Formats: sequence, structure tokens, C-alpha cells
Amino acid sequence: MAKHSWGFLLGLSLLSACSGTRYYSAHSIHSALIPVTDTTALVTSVRSASPLADYLKPYQDSLGRSMNQVLVTSARRLKKGGPESELGNLLADLFLEEGQKRYGAPIDVAQMNNGGIRAEIPQGNVTLSNVYEIMPFDNDLVVLTLSGETMRQFIEYTAARQDAESGMRLVIDKETKKPIDILIQGKPFDPTKTYRILVSDYVATGGDSASFLKNCLKSEPLSYLMRDAIRNYFEQKGKVHETLNPQLDGRVVLQ
Repeated sequence: MAKHSWGFLLGLSLLSACSGTRYYSAHSIHSALIPVTDTTALVTSVRSASPLADYLKPYQDSLGRSMNQVLVTSARRLKKGGPESELGNLLADLFLEEGQKRYGAPIDVAQMNNGGIRAEIPQGNVTLSNVYEIMPFDNDLVVLTLSGETMRQFIEYTAARQDAESGMRLVIDKETKKPIDILIQGKPFDPTKTYRILVSDYVATGGDSASFLKNCLKSEPLSYLMRDAIRNYFEQKGKVHETLNPQLDGRVVLQ
């Protein structure tokens, strides 16, 4: 009986639906481009009273607060460049420090390709937004174990490009751009040894003309975004009220 009752009700509802059919026609559609910046989705091109603007506003406000969070302060404006720069030294040093914490063992050299540094650090307050501007890509840190021969190629590659690095001291011939004196962790380069280097996954897989790194003995991704390493390092310094104040220390010299 229950089945017949449900069948009756279903039939009745279908008849009601058919008898009450309405036809709709579209009149006009209004659209607007919503510009998106590094820090927030702006809705200024949409009427402020529109449902979309009202819907997005809480997310916009929350994202703005997060991106404007001050992590640390910088003693001065920090720029990238070669053969050595304060910003390059800072990033390479912090990648080496943060990478070794995550890896749990010593790493000989950290390298940061200058092309991957997309912004400067301003003097004064440094925010999370600045971190995203410096490192907008989702690149991970990777530890590579290299033979002596591949390490020599890596040293020559870094010297020729004048990329930022930590853990090495290089004297480079001005004319040939070849390294003529090499110290790694304070010791002369030994082509019979193996070395561990820390680079981005982009470089580790052959990006920026580093295809020779595919000949590494071992590749160990740290599952640690370079951007997160920067943020964590800045937060740690900010919590103990340390100011970013990297120096040129002569780790790369042209002669």
C-alpha cells in the first residue's frame, strides 16, 4: 500500500509540475574583470554593493591581514647582483641553514640562481607579501650528492653565472670567468671527494642550463618550499628582534 501511495504522490507532483511550466528568457548579462594582485583579489571594478564584492570581502580582508604581517625588519634595502650581493648572500646562507635543519646532516654548498630572485627586500618592515614577491614560484629545496667531477662542473657553472652561493669561497678570473682558487667549507676543493649541494628543484632537474646535474649520484627532495624557508627564517629573526643586516664578505672575488 505504501508503494501505491508513493506512486500516486509522484504522479501528482509530475502533473503539477507540467501544468505549472514557466518559460524564461535571458535579457542581459553583465560582466566585469576583477584584477588580481600579489596580495589580494581586488573587486573595485565591480559595484561595491554587488553580491560578488560582498562575498569576496571577508576573504580579501583576511588575505590582506596575512600578507601585511611584519616578519622582520631590514637595516637597508637589499639588492641582488654579482659577483656578490647582500641579498644573494642572505638567501643562500638561510637556505643552507634551513636546509640542513630539514635534511638533518651537513650540506657543503647552497646555491641560489640570481634569475630566481624576483624582488628586492625593502628597508624597514619586511612582510609576508615581500617574501612572495622575492620568491613567487613554488620551488622546492633539493639536496644533490655529486661526484668530484660533477662538483667541478657545478663550481665552474656557478662562477661563470656569478650566482649567489653559501659554503664556498671563489677567486674568479675576470677574463675567462673560470675559478682559479676554490675553498669549500674552508678546505681546498678535492676532486676525489663527493659533495652535497642544495639547489632549487628547477636547477636540480637541469633548469638554467644545469643539465649536468642530472648526473648526480643522489637526488633528495626536502619537500620544503624555498618561500617557506625564507618565511621561517625571517620569522625566527623577528621573534628575537634581530634585524636583517647581511654583509659582503668576499666569498666571491674577481681578479
